[in-house]
Amino acid sequence: MSDPREHDAGAKAGGAEVPPARAAASGAARLWRWWPVLVPPLAVPAVYAAHALGWDHLIAKAPQEIAALVLMPVAAIVFAVRWAAGRRPLHLVLAALSIAFLCREIHFPGTEKGVYVAVGLIGVWAFLWRRRLLGSLLGRPAGRWLIVVMWSYFLALLVQRRAFRFLPDEQALHVQFEELLENVSHLLLVVLGLV
Repeated sequence: MSDPREHDAGAKAGGAEVPPARAAASGAARLWRWWPVLVPPLAVPAVYAAHALGWDHLIAKAPQEIAALVLMPVAAIVFAVRWAAGRRPLHLVLAALSIAFLCREIHFPGTEKGVYVAVGLIGVWAFLWRRRLLGSLLGRPAGRWLIVVMWSYFLALLVQRRAFRFLPDEQALHVQFEELLENVSHLLLVVLGLV
């Protein structure tokens, strides 16, 4: 007969007792699945490192704008192809979002403010389709990656709004922080299209 305290210490999985060490390892593995949330904040030390090493040409606005003009069409194409192949609503919504971001990166007249209108309309569309979208997200890696992409764009928006003025040399490096973080967000959007 086993000691009841040992029984309480182990987690149950499908009626079988799991040793506490294995249960803790399983929890750590679940937590580790969220490692991508660390990627966007790493843009800040990357800018500092590039600046300290004299690689300012890599983090300057011009090459970052070019990178954005490559990443956004790739994201739009990936989502459009995935939607055409599988007809998953999430891919259609994200294709539209990618196209809105691409228009902003091309700098069409009116896109500076128009992107906010487009994102708002896409947000309403996503809300109306929430059941369809949740059905295609639950229990899939795409759900985690979508949260990471939203987190990354949120951080980029905070940088754009100068929320991190307290950082050393923020005034001198503000544009580099903003552009690199936007491109990290665009790259994560492409990754979301591939998972």
